[in-house]
Amino acid sequence: MKKFISGILIAAMLTSVLCACNNGENQSDTSQSENNANSSQQTVTTEAMAAQITTQPATEPNYENTNYVAPIPQKNQKYKFEEISLDEAATSSGYSMSDSKFRITDAYVLGEYLVVSITYSNINSTAFCAYNVIFDLEGNMVANLSNISLNEGYGKSGQIRGIYGDYTIIEFDTPIRSEEKFALYNLKTKELKHIDSEYSSPKIDNGVIIFGKNEENLYKYGALDLDLNEIIPAEYDELYLASPKLIIAKKGEKYGLIDYNNKTVTDFNYKKIINFAGYASDDYFKYWGQIDFEKNINKYTVALDENDKAVLIDKNGKVFDVNLEISEYNLGDGRVVAQYNDKTYIKNREIVTDTDGNIITDVALRGELFPCGFVNGYCITKDNNGVYNLIDNKGKNFYTNSADNYEISRFYSVDQNGLFEVVYNLKNNDEKVKTEILDLSGNVAYTIEDKYISPIGKGMFKQLKNESYNVYKVIAEWGYLSKNQL
Repeated sequence: MKKFISGILIAAMLTSVLCACNNGENQSDTSQSENNANSSQQTVTTEAMAAQITTQPATEPNYENTNYVAPIPQKNQKYKFEEISLDEAATSSGYSMSDSKFRITDAYVLGEYLVVSITYSNINSTAFCAYNVIFDLEGNMVANLSNISLNEGYGKSGQIRGIYGDYTIIEFDTPIRSEEKFALYNLKTKELKHIDSEYSSPKIDNGVIIFGKNEENLYKYGALDLDLNEIIPAEYDELYLASPKLIIAKKGEKYGLIDYNNKTVTDFNYKKIINFAGYASDDYFKYWGQIDFEKNINKYTVALDENDKAVLIDKNGKVFDVNLEISEYNLGDGRVVAQYNDKTYIKNREIVTDTDGNIITDVALRGELFPCGFVNGYCITKDNNGVYNLIDNKGKNFYTNSADNYEISRFYSVDQNGLFEVVYNLKNNDEKVKTEILDLSGNVAYTIEDKYISPIGKGMFKQLKNESYNVYKVIAEWGYLSKNQL
């Protein structure tokens, strides 16, 4: 079994954009590699490598106490709300981002990187191109995928399919859309490795590359390591990472856990298994970058048998009975498993309990617009009177809002920097009144009238303006003491 470098959770809900890119039109003249890519294992570099960064053994997570709790700032903390310049996303093609030919169609945080989706259209022709540009969280450009190209049909347009540490998978534009071209790319060394075409739609998931394969007219899933060795054969109906040691696999209608040697460690007896970071593998709010995988590994995860009886599973795959019955429908909403202070919490729709069935809250927020359950140490609740509370894992209330003359249309969970967002509408009207960004001490970091912005994690936000997104960052300044604190 190959070991992997430690890293960050990737978003499971990346949206690939279909590209029909004019081959080189208005793109940079970056030359293609002189290497002829005749092998899936052949390595090509797009720029001189100052030093090799090798794959390091993973550090075993501390399953006992790894759930991240966002920091509580001092009262009267002051903030700056700054726009991140994304001009470099287009300069390689000879244009600025103010040019009408370019649009930022999305922006999101993955691990320690900001990923920006760019579309370029030439108003004088039908040429269209879409690609990703990757920045660090300070706004420095790391990679413009329109500058990365290979022989053998690789185009000058690329979308990423996940980030793990400094690794990403690039999906390249090809003349024939049905012909997929993928490569593993190191953002630091610029090392590029072809992924053999027999591995369909690969996606990097915390150090494991999940791929699909058509086997005897049946589409199955397997996994590669970061050296592109096949560690799990394509024999499963679904495959997701469960922890740094285990993988959730599906055979027929039942789920079990396997290790990286394809050994079954938990039998295929379950209709649902939640991963050890506490959410379903395809849960949408990972996309917002609000949960770091390795900082949120639980001691236990939860699975449901065919009778809706919940069991706990530890990091070694051992199963423990608990006195809980939860339907699959009720278990699939938000972050449904979390662990803080040696307690494991399970969210059953609105109700959050410990594993003994003690109710922590019976009004936990749910719904598609809200990442709910305990996220970064805090849970949003809403009662029948429309009163919102933000509580920690001990039940302490950090924020209360009861909208009298308006209604709250969105309440986003706390990000890693301790920031959360509340969006207000007129009552019985979709018209926006304002959006507030606050911290856990109740300090208002930013307010905007009439419109709202969307959190993407790590204190960063995006806002749609004129069919293109702007990206902003909340930066803490030195706070000051009020008179009653002196």
